[in-house]
Parts: sequence; structure tokens; C-alpha cells
Amino acid sequence: MVLYKIMKILPAIDLKGGKCVRLNKGDYKQVTHYSDNPLEMAETWMSQGTNNLHIVDLDGAKAGKPINFTIIESIRKEFPNLFIQVGGGIRNQENIDRYIDVGIDKVIIGTKVVADPEFIKKIDANLLNKIIVDVAVKDEMLAVQGWNESSSYNTNDFIKILEQNNISEIVFTDISKDGMLQGINLEKIKEIINFSNIPLIASGGVTSIEDIQNLKKLAGSGLSGIIIGKAIYENKISLPEAIKIAEN
Repeated sequence: MVLYKIMKILPAIDLKGGKCVRLNKGDYKQVTHYSDNPLEMAETWMSQGTNNLHIVDLDGAKAGKPINFTIIESIRKEFPNLFIQVGGGIRNQENIDRYIDVGIDKVIIGTKVVADPEFIKKIDANLLNKIIVDVAVKDEMLAVQGWNESSSYNTNDFIKILEQNNISEIVFTDISKDGMLQGINLEKIKEIINFSNIPLIASGGVTSIEDIQNLKKLAGSGLSGIIIGKAIYENKISLPEAIKIAEN
């Protein structure tokens, strides 16, 4: 496993109806609207020092296919030097290729891999290092279909499958924490890092600089990045300060 002393901080841009929003616990009925202009939002985070973006096509996650692709492509073209990872509705090789072909650095797959773990073996081997698998957990079970449904997999069993298939990175989200500004599930993140050899990006509930500091301590153990969403939109966390902590 690659050990990361310098972690990526990834500001999140969640797209619904072409606009920047945040959900509470992945609930599409609990939406907070932040901006009508995703490109301006990306520019805001870049101006505050980020080199990375985490973009989720919420409409795509629900529809099972990319919906906000054109907007994401525009962000990629406007900011060619940003590292961009994208998730939401990516469920076949064609859509993986679409994003990679326009220059997206990594794509995040969740529902498809949970429903059909053999799908990993069908992915173009040359692109496997560009695949991140979404490990989103609701009541200890993997969630799928835009986090609206629960699967039959628990976290550890699913991660074992990912290890066997040489997945190079995962995003872990405790859905009960996501968008709630109540702190991270640090114990579960530690548990996964101790259990797994796959580098992990932490997501869901990152609320304070203290959360960043606690996660930073895990960088040498396999934590590769931190996704920050509502906390930067609500000015609970200074993005420049978070980046400084993560990169030093």
C-alpha cells in the first residue's frame, strides 16, 4: 500500500439540476442550494488554494447515467491544472471512457461494483489506476442507487473483494454523518485503515479543523485524502487552513 504523508484536500461540488447543492445524509428531499454557477464555485475553491476537486453528479447517481456531464466537462476545460475526480451514475465502460477522454483524472464507481463485483474485471486494465470505488455505508451496510437503497454487503466483506481485484483507492462515507456538520466517524475510518491495504479518502461529516487534524494523523497509515463539503460552504472550515494542515 502507498502511504501518504501529504493528503489531498478535495472540496466537493455536488450537482443537481446544474446547480451546486448539498444534501443531508444523501436525502434528495433535504437540499441546500449554494450556487447557480458550478464554474464560479470551482474558481472560488481554486482561488483559496486547492489543486483538487471532488465532483458528484447527483442527478446521474439517481438516474444511473451521467446527467451533468456537460457542466463537468466545462469545469475540466476551464481549469486544466486541477486534479478532478468524478462520481455519480458511472455504471459502464462507456461512461468511464467518456470522463477519461475529456481529461477527468479519476472516476468513482459505487452502485455498479456493489451490484456486480465482477464488473471490476471487465474494466480496461489500463484504466484501473483511474478507478476509485465508493464505499458509502448506511447502518453498517453498503448503500447504492444514489445512497437511496441498502445492499447486502457489510463494509469489510466488500473491501475484501476490492482488494482481491486490485482497486487502488476508495472513498469512505458514513452517510449518517454526511451534510450534518456533526463530525466524522473517526473510529470507523481507523477500523477500515487497519483492516484494509487500500488507500482511503475520508468523506462525510468533516466539520472542523479538529477533524482535519485528527485525520492528518492517519496519513502515514493509509489515509490519502479528505473530502470537505458543507463545512466550507457554511464557513465552518477555512479551506486554506485545511490545505496547510494536510500538506505539512
